[in-house]
Amino acid sequence: MSPGDRNEEREYDELVDWESRLAREGPFFKRLFVERGVRSVADVGAGSARHSIMFRSWGLEVWAIDPSADMLALARENVSRLGSDVRVIEGRFGEVAGIVGRPVDALTCTGNALPHVRSLDGLREALDDFAAVLLPGGVLVLHYLNHDRLLSKRIRTMTPVFRETPSGDKFFLRLLDYTPSGDGVLFDFVTLVRDASVRDTPHTIDSWPKTLEDDPSGGWTLRSRRSLHFAMPLALMTAELERAGFTEVRAFGDHGGREFEIDSDESVIVVATRAAG
Repeated sequence: MSPGDRNEEREYDELVDWESRLAREGPFFKRLFVERGVRSVADVGAGSARHSIMFRSWGLEVWAIDPSADMLALARENVSRLGSDVRVIEGRFGEVAGIVGRPVDALTCTGNALPHVRSLDGLREALDDFAAVLLPGGVLVLHYLNHDRLLSKRIRTMTPVFRETPSGDKFFLRLLDYTPSGDGVLFDFVTLVRDASVRDTPHTIDSWPKTLEDDPSGGWTLRSRRSLHFAMPLALMTAELERAGFTEVRAFGDHGGREFEIDSDESVIVVATRAAG
């Protein structure tokens, strides 16, 4: 990847307020894992491994699996910085059972990773692989955007996020388009960056005119990339989970355990159990 691509991977950790997110989501996972007697977890689409590191801090055996080499480099930085020993492994959907090599008690796929399967065949391959790596009675946790809401309301944009970072001020924007058949959501991920020198250089009222003449853009640059996601309404996901051998499928609207509201929740948390036998 180019240096610009590597910046995009690193910006994932800048976009997410991880301290707040893990404080909000951690109790949900801990309660579920204790109830199910979970001792081993495959975290698929692990990204920068922040969930994996949290799971490992609870004494669980954890595999952090992601297809992006650059994202995994960021994951390894986080593992080292936070003093963890999570296994960080490159792998794609459909390869998890072979990577882990033995059944585990839980599998998580969060951060809107699963829609990257791109098609129904890709989803089926991923869910069959998830079932293969889970012990009978093992728990599966999926977390992704509420596609029912996106498709029915044709949502075009998501709430912008602003962050002050060492490299500059950044706005993170997401613009959405849809395939005519309604089976795909096209995301434009746009990042507006103002160079840190503009923010950090002292200015006086007299110095501003020269600054504006030298750089009328104000130091702003734009980066963008596109990502196509397979649309997974809850009815489709439930049917495909049952086809793959999962039972007790439940959907939640938040990590407090509130029941999912299909017309209003921004995302959905799906919990299912690997059937016995």
